[in-house]
Amino acid sequence: MDKYRNMQLFCTVVDQGSFAKAAKSLKLTPAIVGRHIAALENQLGFVLLNRTTRSMQLTPGGRGYYEGARAILNEIDALEDSLSSTHQVNPTGLIRLSAPDAMGPILMQAIKLFRHDYPNIRFDLVLANQQLDLIKHEIDLTFRFAFELQDSSYIATKLGQTTMGLYASPGYLQLRGTPTNLTDLEQHDCLHMGTNRYGDNWILSVDGRNVTFRQPWIAVISDTHTLIQAVIDEMGIVMLPKIFVSQPLSKGELVEIKGIAEFPPVGIYGMYPTRKHIPYRLSLFLDHLKQWMPHNLPNIV
Repeated sequence: MDKYRNMQLFCTVVDQGSFAKAAKSLKLTPAIVGRHIAALENQLGFVLLNRTTRSMQLTPGGRGYYEGARAILNEIDALEDSLSSTHQVNPTGLIRLSAPDAMGPILMQAIKLFRHDYPNIRFDLVLANQQLDLIKHEIDLTFRFAFELQDSSYIATKLGQTTMGLYASPGYLQLRGTPTNLTDLEQHDCLHMGTNRYGDNWILSVDGRNVTFRQPWIAVISDTHTLIQAVIDEMGIVMLPKIFVSQPLSKGELVEIKGIAEFPPVGIYGMYPTRKHIPYRLSLFLDHLKQWMPHNLPNIV
């Protein structure tokens, strides 16, 4: 086998989790797969997989080789797709997305409209508030909220913006009063969003300077819908992007607490792995988002 085929075989073994499953998907025998992996290890000069009769585990060198080989294979797939799909009347394929859980309904609106024009393009939407490694998890496009993007190996494009805010239920404020400054806020029950990229605190802008606010949170919740419901149920005050609480605000289930701090706009970014050739279907979807989101986010907010 050539190096390209060896990379494909090795990555298939890792992805499938066993020689037997990889052999079945490749229509080979497990013995042949084993021989090729052994030959690849001899060629590289180190062990890729520690294997017994019952288990298989990547070595540190194997993990590094897998990540590099997977990136190369993805790049080749993207190159072939970018060259061939541009000439297709009906582009096809799968776009794998990741986004904060509360963005799910918004993205589904965009996907529904996009599929009117491209019905043969399918989507796999991973809703997770923690930041995923796009290469490792084979994500084509992820969505991030940031006041200012940190240095990244990914390519980013701004798709829209929202603002942060402090929110509570009318019932909670009626019972406990409405805070008007940071000293007041310290006396209130507050809930915090888990998996927050800024850590276990709130960054507030007060009189033009950033202030770190933290207290013993009554609850730290990593699921946005559960967090919002807890606030609706009068458990305390939360800081969240306004786009996440648009519906409970419109229903009067939550109110915004103003005057304590200022919040600059939060950019909503689409980010994808650094590649020279992105899949044509992804290029189409990005163009769709760039046109759709700026005009529709204000309606959602």
